[in-house]
Amino acid sequence: MSFSEYCRENAGFILASLGLISACCAACLKFILKSRCTEIECFGCHIKRDVIPPTLINLNERSRN
Repeated sequence: MSFSEYCRENAGFILASLGLISACCAACLKFILKSRCTEIECFGCHIKRDVIPPTLINLNERSRN
């Protein structure tokens, strides 16, 4: 079975898997944004950052609604 045949037969599974992985990445990024930590280590990556004040995060959420 060639790779193109495998992709044709399992297209739904491949798309569902990519959607699941993308959703997990989005959830991690949202958690990092709302986190109050200045240093974050996740999956071998080390991030040192300035924290956004909570008032700015709340203003951004209210403007979307």
